Amino acid sequence: MRLVVLVSLASLGALALIPGCGDKPIGQPCNFGWPKDTAGNYDCATYPACHPLQETSGGGIDLNNRACPIDCIQMPSLECENLICVATQIEGDTVHMNGRCGTDVHSPDCANAPFGCMGYCTKECLTDASCPKEYKCSAMAPFGQTLACNIEAQWGTECTSSCIDAGASPPGSSVVCPNSDPAAGEVSYADCDIQEYSQCCACICYQFCPILTKKFCRLEDWDKDMFHDAITTAGSCGE
Repeated sequence: MRLVVLVSLASLGALALIPGCGDKPIGQPCNFGWPKDTAGNYDCATYPACHPLQETSGGGIDLNNRACPIDCIQMPSLECENLICVATQIEGDTVHMNGRCGTDVHSPDCANAPFGCMGYCTKECLTDASCPKEYKCSAMAPFGQTLACNIEAQWGTECTSSCIDAGASPPGSSVVCPNSDPAAGEVSYADCDIQEYSQCCACICYQFCPILTKKFCRLEDWDKDMFHDAITTAGSCGE
């Protein structure tokens, strides 16, 4: 699994000054950034980071379009004027997706990585009327059925069935997963954007649950010109 920290309201003003995707309001390609290690440096030895869940079983960084998951969102995206970069599965299509990984995709975060992953710029919406033609306003993948989002005090141990409990360490790591219950100790999500915390229960819920309440303008059909080799497989998203 790979996670990305959500944008804070305080940072929106500064990010708004960065050039955006172009003249069109949404639809331009954008690259996904990479997670950081405990030193705060980009971890270019893994996959680009995105929301909600990402299948990276097998290790290494072999070129694999499953590195871009069925549904993926990254906030903020400095390449998008509206701060949202997504890769999305097409409804009813388990083969193609609007988003891909390739040796020709390069991220400024990890210029020397052998490949990168890309998606398209989009925005939050309330109804289909908020989106351009060929886009539909809908929620991301329905992880609300597998994530315990309702009671934050339980996130540290009950977020999902395959996460590392608060107080324990992920395999091969020395970090300690944070607790989400104020009664059990200090609550801190400050490190949740660091790669080693990506399997921690509290971090998974902290980063995914806010996404589940939002809707985004999503391409309804496969854009084969932009994502010509975007092939995935059903069920590759993990949870």
